[in-house]
Amino acid sequence: MFQFVFHDLSTLGQDINSLVDCTEVVPIPAPPQGHTHFPAGLTNKDIEQACAETPFPTLPTDPGPATAVAPVPKPNRK
Repeated sequence: MFQFVFHDLSTLGQDINSLVDCTEVVPIPAPPQGHTHFPAGLTNKDIEQACAETPFPTLPTDPGPATAVAPVPKPNRK
């Protein structure tokens, strides 16, 4: 049901016959390189499990110090 409603809303106010189908020119992405892992400093204990019926897979953690992310600067408000 949702997909049909969303489709109708996405074309609201548009002439469907004038829209261009771009699916043929969008490239297929390359497969991911490497393996799935946690960045250094994170483990399965950091995951908030959303579905008890499907447990989160056990992933390896990268070695080294915890990955640091720079804080986002606050905008200057005048």
